Amino acid sequence: MSNNDAMDRSSLSWKKSARHGAGEWLAERFTSVALIPLTLWAAYAGFTIAGTGYEGALAFVSRPLNMAAIAATVLITAWHMYMGLKVIIDDYIGKSGTRGFLIFLTFGLSAAVVVATAGALWLVYQGA
Repeated sequence: MSNNDAMDRSSLSWKKSARHGAGEWLAERFTSVALIPLTLWAAYAGFTIAGTGYEGALAFVSRPLNMAAIAATVLITAWHMYMGLKVIIDDYIGKSGTRGFLIFLTFGLSAAVVVATAGALWLVYQGA
């Protein structure tokens, strides 16, 4: 392998990662901006629910707007968490097999959070 081959491959992979990285960067910024009002809503929800007991919390969550806000908050937070952890794994884990496994686990954790929340909201929606 000549020195030019190594340079060509690195420049090709750089161009590919530059396009890929820009999309991830925009997605991270999108979720960050989206989480600002959702976090403010979550603080409001916490103060509203505080002291109302189980029945009051259930009544709050049962309202469609609040249920949608909870779902959006959890979905966007899980996505943001996954992207952030993926960047850390990509930057600091050198072995590709280990990196892939950790990214898979991170995705699984994020998906589990979303599925568990969706299940809980479904139960509330059904009146259980």
